[in-house]
Amino acid sequence: MLWLIAGSVLANGLIIVGTSLAELIFTHGEHSDALFPHVPLLLGLTLIYLATLLRRRKRAAWLVILPVYACIFGFGLAQVFIFRTYHDLGLVSLARNILLPAIITLGLIHYRAEFQVKSDIQNFTLALRTSALLLVVALMYGVSGFILLDSHDFRQEISFPEAVHRTIDQFNITSDHELMGYTRRSRLFQDSLSLVSTVAVGYVFVSLFQPIRARLTDQTRSRRLVEELLHSYPSSSEDFFKIWPHDKVYFFNEEHTAALAYRVHSGVALAVRDPAGDPRQFPRLIDQFMEFCRVNDWLPSFIHTEPPNNALYTSHHFTLQKIGEEACLNLEHFATNTLNNKYFRQINNRFIKHGFKTEVMTPPHSEALIKRLRQVSNEWLQLPGRTERGFMMGYFKVSYIQQCKVMILRDEAGQIQAFMNQMPSLGWQEASYDLLRHTKDAPTNSNDFLLTEFIRYLQGAGITRLNLGLCPLAGLDNDDQSSALLDNALRFVYANSDRFYSFSGLKRFKSKYEPEWSSRYIAYRGGIRGFSRTLNALNKVMSKTR
Repeated sequence: MLWLIAGSVLANGLIIVGTSLAELIFTHGEHSDALFPHVPLLLGLTLIYLATLLRRRKRAAWLVILPVYACIFGFGLAQVFIFRTYHDLGLVSLARNILLPAIITLGLIHYRAEFQVKSDIQNFTLALRTSALLLVVALMYGVSGFILLDSHDFRQEISFPEAVHRTIDQFNITSDHELMGYTRRSRLFQDSLSLVSTVAVGYVFVSLFQPIRARLTDQTRSRRLVEELLHSYPSSSEDFFKIWPHDKVYFFNEEHTAALAYRVHSGVALAVRDPAGDPRQFPRLIDQFMEFCRVNDWLPSFIHTEPPNNALYTSHHFTLQKIGEEACLNLEHFATNTLNNKYFRQINNRFIKHGFKTEVMTPPHSEALIKRLRQVSNEWLQLPGRTERGFMMGYFKVSYIQQCKVMILRDEAGQIQAFMNQMPSLGWQEASYDLLRHTKDAPTNSNDFLLTEFIRYLQGAGITRLNLGLCPLAGLDNDDQSSALLDNALRFVYANSDRFYSFSGLKRFKSKYEPEWSSRYIAYRGGIRGFSRTLNALNKVMSKTR
């Protein structure tokens, strides 16, 4: 029925646009009121736009379209029963002016409960203020123009009240005759005035139907609840990014035993990894989140999901697209089988020979240490392809570093040449690092030496696994869950992007440690267009650091 209602409004709009254009074309603009045909044309285009919003169940569109069609239906009845013009109307006109509006009006009233998708009223209020300012500017512009151009360009005296009236009445709806401009300057003035007024009205009209944006209000209490869930139901060391950076909002089930961390950008709700909390509550939580997204006109998606939850997403009609592989290192295997091979032995001997040492610094860190770490980080960021990322990655910020243990690499003179941070533990026997940065003057293989020393430190602390992080676009040939078309597109990016960012270099670096590889996915809806929207929104939020 929703398709029928929206389709009827769409058909009505197309009919109005078609007849208006035909009238303009076949009469060659010979109407005495040249602007009048634009009014039904704009009405038809508006109905087409509203039809697309009705299909999305927009409440604001329902509130606008219902009185419009009620008025059209009432005017049609008035023509027949009051003005007695039914003998001048054919069957097509009766159907268009009475039958179709009656069906649409009754359908809108009967199915009113279906139109619950909200629009961003807060942004609409801002749009109203902006549009009001534009209209005031247009009014001042119009009044000044009419008064200054009166005798010479319009060949008549125009008083101030008349100038105000002509400015407000752009389409001569309340005027007996059109104010004719006799010079090119006057016609240009009238066209520009109409453009400014139309832009202002159009801006507020489009803003009325914008999706709601999730605003980053104070999430301190919710963040603490999520952190408690992550400690009670540990899953991955990477889950720390659900509570940091502080650029996310949280969605809980009614019992607060399961939650999602997400952020909304461009109408896409980007959930961080899989749900947190009691796994038995995940199906119901996703149902509720999808309904929440539907009401707010958001496209739901889950970023960086893990294979054990693939069935959960497919059962909720999400499509899975592999985005890479995450490397996880078994520390005992590495110490026994890999650490003592020729490659790592040579690196270890060379750095020790030249007086390099590592040291673990526990928070709180001194101002002097933070200052030096910032200098190292800034030098690293100046290297090609390096940039700060947010949302699902960390970036250098004092409040973040003060939460983390930091392993530093000092040269023979005691100067810090590289560092890495250990992300805070969430009750899981798996460690993870985030920032691994070095100066321009740091020796080759500084990262390898620092990382192997970090592994030795973790083993001494009883940690059994180290998450080396995601290798984007890796292992796309070894998956049958994803779209073949998208796989091919991502393979092309992987093969041709080394001049901007070395995906293959990152894979080679981590492969030396002989980790276990596990696929990671984006769960999305809406076909290729939905995937494109999700990737675009993800890129935008990750490029914005706070």
